[in-house]
Amino acid sequence: MDISVIRSRVFEIVEAGAKETLLSRGFDIFMMTLILTNVVVVVVETVEAHAERYEAFFYAFEVFSVAIFTVEYVLRIWACVEDPHRRYLRPVVGRLKYAASPMALIDLLAFLPFYLSVFIDVDLRFLRVFRLLRILKLTRYSGAVETLGNVFRNESKPLFAAVTIMMSILVLLSGVMFFLEKDAQPEAFGSIPHAMWWGMATLTTVGYGDVVPVTVLGKMVGAFVTLLGLGMFALPAAILASGFAQETKRRDFTVTWNLVARVPLFSRLTAVEISEIAELLRLQTAVPDEIIMHKGDMGDSLFFVLVGEVRVDLESGPVVLEQGEYFGELGVLYKKPRMATVTAVSSCQFLVLDADDFNLLLAQHPDLHEEVMRVATQRIEGEGIAGENA
Repeated sequence: MDISVIRSRVFEIVEAGAKETLLSRGFDIFMMTLILTNVVVVVVETVEAHAERYEAFFYAFEVFSVAIFTVEYVLRIWACVEDPHRRYLRPVVGRLKYAASPMALIDLLAFLPFYLSVFIDVDLRFLRVFRLLRILKLTRYSGAVETLGNVFRNESKPLFAAVTIMMSILVLLSGVMFFLEKDAQPEAFGSIPHAMWWGMATLTTVGYGDVVPVTVLGKMVGAFVTLLGLGMFALPAAILASGFAQETKRRDFTVTWNLVARVPLFSRLTAVEISEIAELLRLQTAVPDEIIMHKGDMGDSLFFVLVGEVRVDLESGPVVLEQGEYFGELGVLYKKPRMATVTAVSSCQFLVLDADDFNLLLAQHPDLHEEVMRVATQRIEGEGIAGENA
């Protein structure tokens, strides 16, 4: 077998999300389980009684984990040139670029301290802290963490502005408290850096209570800082909340766009036209044996089958519709009650288009109108699905 084919296959397996297969999914589950087990072992090892009793087991498990993480890292470095986004095409420079990426550095830290401890006398407690960093490897398999990273990246400028304002206020107010409290409390407010501890605890509204102003002016400033902190530290939270909402909307739109593009009826449309249609559609799911529409219902929507199969119960016998096909257009086009019951044969996903939006869509796209009418005519005349008038 060609080495490039093997390498491409390895890339699909080790890179989360590259291609969803049974083997790649199994690899992801195995790695996530191994990472979580490592974290549990590190935590348990901090209990001295357990550390002494199971020392041999813990060491053997550590060697096993390091071996797996090492092989995984080498495979990722070797296969990264198969990245479909063409970011690491050059054999040497591309691999070095990949090795310098944040996730690759996290992978390296998962096993490098173990090898260093073989040659360098390292405090075991220090080594345990580094082993806890293995939990960061879970970010490869978490969509939530990916979303968080996108939010921080997209909102970096407003977040930086908010942090700059907060740090400026912290330094300014700490300087004020230094001058007001330094004589009354030289140990707590003997310098601006000392006062900044109080400023941080007060601005964040944590208020440890270990350092408090005792002068009248100091208490007045302290009260003002407390109120100011409520508003200032809510600012980053508001920015992140807005960023999460926008990122979620963007991801949902992307998913819907891709689903619409997969429908054969829309395959000839431009990206802009697909985007317009995506805003009109809603996603609906069904479990096996669930009735999607009943005979006699009013035809108020059209269904596109994305995943699964449905059964149309006609007088001439049942007909099965699969991915890419659609049903319900006759009731919408001719404003008639449903003439058949449609049931999900397996777990299904549909894109649903309301009647008004469907008619508007056909009016705007003559090619679509012609195709839909052709299929509708076939169905009425007994071709295709034998006159189904759902």
